[in-house]
Amino acid sequence: MININKVNLKPNNKNLVEFLWEKPPLSVNKKQWCNIINVEDSLDLSKEYQNICQNHYTDNKWILMINPENESLDQLADMGKIDPAKILKVNANKVSVNFEHIKKALLKGNCSALILSNAQFNQAELNELSSCAALGKTQCILLQQVTEKMH
Repeated sequence: MININKVNLKPNNKNLVEFLWEKPPLSVNKKQWCNIINVEDSLDLSKEYQNICQNHYTDNKWILMINPENESLDQLADMGKIDPAKILKVNANKVSVNFEHIKKALLKGNCSALILSNAQFNQAELNELSSCAALGKTQCILLQQVTEKMH
């Protein structure tokens, strides 16, 4: 008797194990989840805040800003250019914010974007942040103040 529910498969656990441990190819997801943006002055910073907010407002997600420049945000809110109700602000001087907290926030996916001002990370940490951001589908943006002016 032939059992039609049983397919003639040869078990090959070696291929299955290799598949499970294989890292996904880098070309699968070309979207960059972690970006570094250089800003020169408060006007440039305000422009970046406005662009970020306009690009990342979604219905049920927040924009989390760690160590934002409050004066720039307040001016944009007063001018009606951003909606402050969708922005969560965290001051790292008042609340403990470390690398693990940032990773967890990115992984949760409750925010459409997480913005860090003047944070310093090495390449391995940036890669880790990018991976967490991709998994949580949260854009990670690092705003860096440019201190040297070129002539």
